Amino acid sequence: MAKAKVKFADVSATVTVPVGTRIIEISEKVGSYIAYNCREGDCGSCVFAVLDGAENLSKPSSLEKDTLLAHFKEVVSGWRNCKDLESLQAMIQRENFAGKHCRLACQTQIYGDVTVSPL
Repeated sequence: MAKAKVKFADVSATVTVPVGTRIIEISEKVGSYIAYNCREGDCGSCVFAVLDGAENLSKPSSLEKDTLLAHFKEVVSGWRNCKDLESLQAMIQRENFAGKHCRLACQTQIYGDVTVSPL
């Protein structure tokens, strides 16, 4: 079985996991401060930042994009008129708030080496 290394920057822990493992499954075990609640992609509480290796993660699903869009709209109430996730992320990035590499830990699968951190 193929393996990948995941580094959790907040706790300086690096672990080797099977390809296809979700970030949330490992973050709990290493004590990372990536928050979570529903574990199904509905609540948006497990948002984390990809610091390196974004190309080694699963592509965001429609559910993940919709949840992130709703989450960021709630956080940034002045930008509620955005119609899609990409537009909202571009606006947020211009303000140096949160980059386009924010993902949901419960939805993101690992396919190669990556470094992550809670927001």
